[in-house]
Amino acid sequence: MAIPYSVKMSFQDFWRGIFTGRALIQRRLKRHLNEQRKSWPKGKQYTQGYYYQGLEELGITGAKPTGFRFRQYDVDPLLINAEILDIGSNCGFVAAYCAKRAKSVMAVELNPYLNRIAIDTAKYLKLGNITVVEDDFTRFSTDKKFDVVLSFSNHHTIDGNLNMGFENYIKKIVAHLKPGGYLLFESHNVYGPGTGAEGDDGDMEEKMRIMNTWFTIERYRMVNCFLEHMVHDVNKLFIVARLADQPEPVSFSLPEAITRFHY
Repeated sequence: MAIPYSVKMSFQDFWRGIFTGRALIQRRLKRHLNEQRKSWPKGKQYTQGYYYQGLEELGITGAKPTGFRFRQYDVDPLLINAEILDIGSNCGFVAAYCAKRAKSVMAVELNPYLNRIAIDTAKYLKLGNITVVEDDFTRFSTDKKFDVVLSFSNHHTIDGNLNMGFENYIKKIVAHLKPGGYLLFESHNVYGPGTGAEGDDGDMEEKMRIMNTWFTIERYRMVNCFLEHMVHDVNKLFIVARLADQPEPVSFSLPEAITRFHY
């Protein structure tokens, strides 16, 4: 019988924590993960109860290691001194990565156990520019405007927590962006049938058309998943979009896009 990847990665993280001096913070964060396993609905937990996001700095691989992702995204210059909104921030590892470069990060996440991981991570890394907001993005409200909004596989989540319709979702993002601000967008499953189910972005051509109503699409590419493609995860489409009064029209073909692993 194959060993679940969550078990293998937890074992690797443990030894990495020992050798790098991160064992104590790993133990503290794992306590919150264990509490989530006991108290949060099973259908709303990702990645076999293991970390969905990873943070190499803490010796935590995760199903989606943050450094691995951002090396493919190649957007770090957009993060420098930016005010950032992270929608569905999960355990806050992406927020921590961004906070090391940004002026501030507001991390919005509904799950209280993941928020505790985010808060302890920020304290450990001495990142005083992260604000964790425990809320559903459909209810989230602030007068603050942001330079960058992160939407990483969050517009129609597979746990059913977020589904406000794609156009309404994009409109709400627009309302929180400064003029000329950026949306950094990672898709769900672009190999899906496009029927509107949770996590199905097989209708990405229509979603790109909606996005292009408000945004100039500066570039896009496929990014590789860390876990085995089509087994534990899928490769995703990543889009860099800039808010514009008169967006430049984009010509987009999903069959072509899923073959493009470069900008």
